[in-house]
Amino acid sequence: MNSENILAGLDEERRALGEGSGRGVVRELATDGSECRIVYAHCAPEELDDVIREETALARSRDYSLEWKLYGHDTPADLADRLTAAGFEPDDQESVLVLPLDGADLDSFDVAGRDIRPVTDEQGLADYAQIARALGRKNAEEERQRLAAELRDDPQALSIHIAYVDGQPASCGRAYFRRGGSYAELAGGRTVPEHRRQGLFTALVGSRLRQARERGRTHVFVDALPTSEPTLRKLGFEVVTWTRPFVYEPGS
Repeated sequence: MNSENILAGLDEERRALGEGSGRGVVRELATDGSECRIVYAHCAPEELDDVIREETALARSRDYSLEWKLYGHDTPADLADRLTAAGFEPDDQESVLVLPLDGADLDSFDVAGRDIRPVTDEQGLADYAQIARALGRKNAEEERQRLAAELRDDPQALSIHIAYVDGQPASCGRAYFRRGGSYAELAGGRTVPEHRRQGLFTALVGSRLRQARERGRTHVFVDALPTSEPTLRKLGFEVVTWTRPFVYEPGS
């Protein structure tokens, strides 16, 4: 696997996720305008501090939460220090893993006998939110509304899968498919506590990988915390870089 080519492809995906600012920054704005995420930035070192000030000023004027999603191969090398100095708070670091689908053995991701369903209606979204609430997530309803809007606006760009046990929602995960892109991204893998260590996480990865292959995607990316990274690596995913969100809250 050529890591340099993989990272170039990842950056291409990042640049296409949102709208460019004209200053080397690509923003992804939530449908309701409450959050903004900088998914890609390529700025000259001598201009970067001005760009950061502009982005924080914009967050204050529009009153939204601002996240700058930093990757290990982003430049300049001191970008994390500059964000912290500007008032951003670092969140947990995650590994970025990739699996080339060409030749991948998807039999390792056993879905046999599993009740896995794609979300196609409001009931499916309610089941997704039920899993989030079971894990103590306070923003479950806001997330449900955001995902409903995304599915309504572009149903081909987002896919949500839920695993059921005895008819009850037990585990879930999302997959993103950018129009015109060759990659897919996995996100949102969650399992309610009483159904962990039953293979549901792996099965849901498998169902989304099969969908990605059916749609002609060449690679699948996922940001993984230390809790899920070992499982994914055993299943053939490889680490290509890391990512860490830096969050700026106006007025904090």
